[in-house]
Amino acid sequence: MSETTMNEIEIETQSLSDKERQALEKAQPMWKLILSQFMEHKLAVAGSVVITIFMLVAIFANQIQSITGLDPDAQNVAHRYMAPMTTAQVGQDVRETEVERFINDNPEAADAIQKALVEKGIVAVAEADAIYELVSRDIKEVVSSLRSLNIPQTQPLLAKVNEFETFHFFGTDELGRDVFIRLVYGTRVSMGVGVLVALASALIGLLIGSIAGFYGGLVDTLLMRITDALLSLPTIPVLIVMAAIDLSKIPWLKAIVSTSNESVFKMIIILCMFSWMTVARLVRGSILSIREREFVLAARTLGAKDSTIIVRHMFPNVIAPMLVSITLGVGESILFEAALSFLGLGIMPPTPSWGNMLNNAQELIYQAPFLAILPGVLILLTTISFNYLGDGLQDAVDPKALRR
Repeated sequence: MSETTMNEIEIETQSLSDKERQALEKAQPMWKLILSQFMEHKLAVAGSVVITIFMLVAIFANQIQSITGLDPDAQNVAHRYMAPMTTAQVGQDVRETEVERFINDNPEAADAIQKALVEKGIVAVAEADAIYELVSRDIKEVVSSLRSLNIPQTQPLLAKVNEFETFHFFGTDELGRDVFIRLVYGTRVSMGVGVLVALASALIGLLIGSIAGFYGGLVDTLLMRITDALLSLPTIPVLIVMAAIDLSKIPWLKAIVSTSNESVFKMIIILCMFSWMTVARLVRGSILSIREREFVLAARTLGAKDSTIIVRHMFPNVIAPMLVSITLGVGESILFEAALSFLGLGIMPPTPSWGNMLNNAQELIYQAPFLAILPGVLILLTTISFNYLGDGLQDAVDPKALRR
């Protein structure tokens, strides 16, 4: 920069009043203004923290399972409806299966253990049945007996025996399955469905709303009448009817729909079909107010294509209200999924979701109230958190609310 330009800037700066100079020094980039505005919304910050925790739980569900050693589908009917913070021992059939697997994988170590058990008089059966006899006893007795042998071959068996006793942080359900690990995997399903539906609905609404708002006329009339028709339908009854459709009978869906993922895939499709209308109307309204602005007319004059004008010049101006719509849509999608699963038409067992866990607990509300309270509290926390996050984003990106 030349000395003349620097001198001109210094002269202009000196000519500013003290208030103007202070305001210039305090000027911040837009993202800092939005972030500071968002951080002032305490409930929105708390909601974002809760959502982040649930997202991390959903992402690292497999790691949580490996750390805890719990299986969401493992049943232990002998220990049903256990209260939270209790310990249970697996059934005899599971023990025999694991012992048989150990003997097949480690025949030499198994022979040494069985011979030592008989020689020390810990069991009074044939050597071939010594380990089976031992593991039928209490877990603590089994562990102390194996350690008393003082042979290195017992280490792999001790590791298996330690897995026979499980700690259930939230207790067990009607089939003896661990509630905690099922809630963890239910978080992955419910949050995954909610986020995918919200994003897909936002994209569909963005496309339809931008086309209708930009072109207007007959295109606008046709698209908006379809949107109004879908908005006028009663949501829950229509979703119930759609949920009864067997997607595997549709030829072009057979390749991607299987028995294990059919209920999840169906739920995403159904909710996407009836969740984009609000976004479309919101985007259309924004596009109608933007399309006659000077920068759009300048782009037309320079020969820009319609697709270029829509994508490069109009989409960035509707991102802010769409962020609010997406966050609110996630909570709404989770509620719809929970409602359909509660009615038995959503995510089907054994795949865990918060909704079908509520459905399974409705007849046990007095016998085991925690089975209904825990998923209900998670649904409530998630929905409220997304709603507060949407409110915070709406306040943060509103130009009228920004304090420079």
